[in-house]
Amino acid sequence: MAGIYYIISNFIENNLENSLIVSDYLLQQSYFTDILVSGTLSVTTVNHNGPHLLPKFLTEPVRIYSPNLNRNLIGVQNRKRTIIYQWINLINGKIYVGSAWNGSIRLLSYWTPSILTRNLPIYNSLNKYGHNNFILVILEDLGPSGSVTKSYMLKREQFYLDILFSKYPMLKLNNSPTAGSTLGFKHKEEFRLKRSGKLNPMYNKTFSTEFKNMQFRNKAGINNSQFGVKKSAETIAKLTKLVYVYEFETKNLIGSYSTVQCSKEFKIGKDTLTKYIKIGLPYKNKLLFSRIKLH
Repeated sequence: MAGIYYIISNFIENNLENSLIVSDYLLQQSYFTDILVSGTLSVTTVNHNGPHLLPKFLTEPVRIYSPNLNRNLIGVQNRKRTIIYQWINLINGKIYVGSAWNGSIRLLSYWTPSILTRNLPIYNSLNKYGHNNFILVILEDLGPSGSVTKSYMLKREQFYLDILFSKYPMLKLNNSPTAGSTLGFKHKEEFRLKRSGKLNPMYNKTFSTEFKNMQFRNKAGINNSQFGVKKSAETIAKLTKLVYVYEFETKNLIGSYSTVQCSKEFKIGKDTLTKYIKIGLPYKNKLLFSRIKLH
């Protein structure tokens, strides 16, 4: 076992430039499933879809989750931590770099069905190859959420994006070379062609001068049709989507909250809250969330 520990330790330290195939022995023995997380070696078994490439780390990682991703461990170790992270596809070597103000919320969102339906390269890649054909690494842990500014967090993310786009442009899963922005992102030529000429829904349409003026007129302040209008309590209630929270076993009403208030009060992510509202199942067998009053 000590020999295997030594092999994997050397692998982590010396693979920044390697793109070799992981040895059949390590794959067969499944020792490569959970590599050195916080200084310990966890040995589990998982069916690989390999052969897996040795990943390219953009720096020496702080934490590694590989490739049998332990969601509970990811959530616990990155809870309320500001982080810079890297996803690596072990089949084709492609890389995604991101940052998160609250690490656990952002990282666990990569398993949320509604997030995975988004048409972006990282989600498409996760859907196609499966999470267990990826390594997730924490490149930097910047401390507890709030200990650094968001501008500093984006500055550190930009540092790694610059490496990715300059050194490994063919491996990037990021659309934009700019942290926290779509600046610099260019659609493929096919995208432009599909929306040009007669394929454009606004093709050959003419608009009156009145319509054009209406589109470009100043709508701020007194020019806004809702300026100075005070909404009644009933109107505000209609606009606010309430969540009714019940004790699961007794069905007693705990209270009603706005979506944001409910998320904060019960320390549950907004996506997770929405999921449990839709499926109607109890959260941790304790709470039931509903958009309508049950009684």
